[in-house]
Amino acid sequence: MRAPGSPVDAAAFAAAMAGLGPFEPRPRIAVGWSGGGDSTALLSLAREWAAARGGEAMALHVDHGLRADSRTEAQALAQRAASHGLSFRRLEWTGTKPATGIMAAAREARLALLEQACVDAGIWHLLLAHHADDQLETATLRAARGSGPDGIAGMSAVVERARMRLVRPLLGFRHADLLATCRARELDWIEDPSNRDPRFARAALRATGQALPERPDTASAAARATREHALAVLLARAVELSGAGFALVDRGVLARAPAQSARTALARVARTIGGGAYAPRGPRTARALDALLQAGASARTLGRCRFVPLRDARLLVSREEADLPEPVALVQGRIVVWDWRFEVRLDAPLAGLSVGPLGREGWDGLPRVVREAAAVRIPPAARPVLPAVRDLDGVGLVPHLMYGRERYPLDTVAIRFRPRHALAGPVFIGP
Repeated sequence: MRAPGSPVDAAAFAAAMAGLGPFEPRPRIAVGWSGGGDSTALLSLAREWAAARGGEAMALHVDHGLRADSRTEAQALAQRAASHGLSFRRLEWTGTKPATGIMAAAREARLALLEQACVDAGIWHLLLAHHADDQLETATLRAARGSGPDGIAGMSAVVERARMRLVRPLLGFRHADLLATCRARELDWIEDPSNRDPRFARAALRATGQALPERPDTASAAARATREHALAVLLARAVELSGAGFALVDRGVLARAPAQSARTALARVARTIGGGAYAPRGPRTARALDALLQAGASARTLGRCRFVPLRDARLLVSREEADLPEPVALVQGRIVVWDWRFEVRLDAPLAGLSVGPLGREGWDGLPRVVREAAAVRIPPAARPVLPAVRDLDGVGLVPHLMYGRERYPLDTVAIRFRPRHALAGPVFIGP
């Protein structure tokens, strides 16, 4: 048994990583590196682990621009990485920062920047330095907010994203262990003053001196893992996903499932198809499910989605037309994400193209033969929200409808349905 506050060695870290794979034979991994003691220990351990397997690690640092000295700190980290021959990228959160909810917005921005950097580098695994104390604080804060059993179970050691995986190999180690690791390896680290700022929930919790549980609630974690497995089975039986960004859901399968499982499944479908950051809340989902399972049910909206009952006892789930994002400019060779649902890559040396929603006018303006052929495959509610490529003359290319104007072959642009949340990722992995 490990003594509290003892350094994490290579063998202990390898054992932690062993249960979180699979990884490539020569793993290329990225590490979110804030410069603090936790992420500095993780970066050192992960780099050593990857090198022992013929792979490599990249350090990714997000500069939120929330403190005056953040750029100086980023430059110091870049120099430290260079002195160790370590690949390093600084990622900057630009644009207007919100007046409220800054920490939540910063987390979302950080994850989006880290994910895009991994995609750009062709890296599948992003390691984050959350540890056992973070896990205990998470469970405590969620319990205080009245979270359900899934929230109290804490963070999963693996989170499956559409384009990469988040891996948290340090959930079995304490903060003191990681600082001891830094000292043993003679690693310098930065103390983030926000960790002591009482405006933020975690810092406020630490300031109260409230005693945390000695160890994570493994019973809650095990129960969540069981529920997640049952949910994955239910989703596999009930849901059919289309590459055009919509889903078909078997109402009979949902009706026969336990009520809570059916509600969670419906919320997962909404999160995947709608592209929202979070699944819709429980009460709204429960009301929508009850209504949709009734005979003669009418269409409902939930989580940026439209749920339409079909004659064959299924539900069509498509992105609703409200709040669709503005068109995004395309640049040859670069992957852009539109509406958090589609990856779009321009493969031709063309300028002046953008991707955005097809819209009702765009659909009506397509040649009749295209609309007739597509009507068999694409339900009416899903047509206006398809991604369409436009130039100054209007719609030039709609790959999901096999349509391209004369100058735009179908291979001009590659579009893939890659929502930011997988429908059913790996079963929850607790501490």
